[in-house]
Amino acid sequence: MAKSKEDTTSFEYSFKKLQSIMESLDDSTEETSLDELIKNYQEGLRLIKSCRDKLNEAELKIEKINTENSK
Repeated sequence: MAKSKEDTTSFEYSFKKLQSIMESLDDSTEETSLDELIKNYQEGLRLIKSCRDKLNEAELKIEKINTENSK
């Protein structure tokens, strides 16, 4: 079954969104409001945490697989 919408909780989605925010912060102009910059910064921090958590989960799974296969 094909997905109709992108999984907004996936690592890939979070990473792409984070990249987009980073680019927008880097390319921001004087026309970008301080409130918008802060909103993007906060969203970036949330996405960084989400990506880090998912990477930590993946690392634990890999360690578990390696441990089980080395017995």
